Parts: sequence; C-alpha cells; structure tokens
Amino acid sequence: MIDDIRLILDYDEPERELFRQAVHRLFSTSFILRGIKEDEDLYSFVIRNRDAVEAYCECAGWILMVNEPLGVISWKGPSTARLLLSKDDTIFLVIARLIYEEKRNEISLLDFPVTTVGDIIEKYRALTGGQMKKTRLADILRRLTRLKLIRPLKADLIGDTQVLLYPSLAMALDNTAVQALYEKIEAEKGRMAGMDEDEDEESDDNQAD
Repeated sequence: MIDDIRLILDYDEPERELFRQAVHRLFSTSFILRGIKEDEDLYSFVIRNRDAVEAYCECAGWILMVNEPLGVISWKGPSTARLLLSKDDTIFLVIARLIYEEKRNEISLLDFPVTTVGDIIEKYRALTGGQMKKTRLADILRRLTRLKLIRPLKADLIGDTQVLLYPSLAMALDNTAVQALYEKIEAEKGRMAGMDEDEDEESDDNQAD
C-alpha cells in the first residue's frame, strides 16, 4: 500500500489536479459515472490510477468500489459515514431502482434508462396507497439528484417530465437490499391499513352508542 501511495508523489501537476478533483468528486457526490460528461476525465483517471486511489482511500478508512461493466466508481466507509435517508427517500430510491432494472436493457439516445415523474408517482401510490405533495416530491428528487442517482430533465415536475436513471442505483441498492426494503414497505403499508380499519371500527362503535 505504501508503494501505491508513493505513486501520487510522482504525478505531474495536471495529474495531481485530476487526483484532487477525483477524490473530491467521489466523496462529495458518492459516485463518479462514466456516462456523464463532467465525470469522464475523472472516471478515466481513477481507472488508470486505481492502485493509488485505492491506497489513498484505504488510509482514510474507506474502500474504493469500482464496477466497470456499469461504469460506476463509488466508495464504502464506516457506519458513521453512511447517509441517512427518510422513509419517503427510501421508498423513492426503491422505486427508482426497480424501474431501472425494468428499463436497463432499453436503448436510449441518452445512454441511460428513462422514466417519467408520472410513472414514479403512480408506483409510489401503488406501493404505499398514499399521495405525495408536489413540494415533498421536489425535495426528494433534488436529494436523489444531488446524490447522483437520478436526474430530471426539466425543472417543472409535471407528469411527463423525463427522469434519467443512473447506474449508480444498482450500486446503491443491490437486489437483496431492494427485496428487503420492498418487503419492509409492504409490511408497513399493511400495518397502516390495519390501524385505519381499527379506527373505522372504533368510530362505528362510538356512533352506535
């Protein structure tokens, strides 16, 4: 590992700048994606200099994660470095991951699977039985965009607004995690439905009295 770290000292100034940018991009946005224009040089740099970047991450207590078939570079750190998502964030993440899996083999001029805001909303309604306010929807989509998991193609979040689904979704949630979260959401939906039925029965009893 020490020898790999020393490789950084041999970089010329342009290489050091690429190293700095790559490390900053990796830890500020969680992902470097091959198919995104602003990430292309950084992705290529990390692939070419994987040993040095890997050694740097290891010194900091992180693990560099590279999936070349997907074209995604990420990292894994200690539990204290993990991002905490709200319940709705998690539900939308699961929905986006499921749609990505459905559409990943479709050919797109944009090189990424595409869905729409309306499709996401409909799947949210089907999965939870609930509705979501537009302001809350905008907050969640901005958050997932900032994490480089999706990208809406228009600011106006109407039903036919297209949303790019990045392959980072597949690294953020593998199939096992998707299934576990899906089952948890379904169980929570069932529990809430049961509570609503109990409240209705109690209301009927009170009216009968």
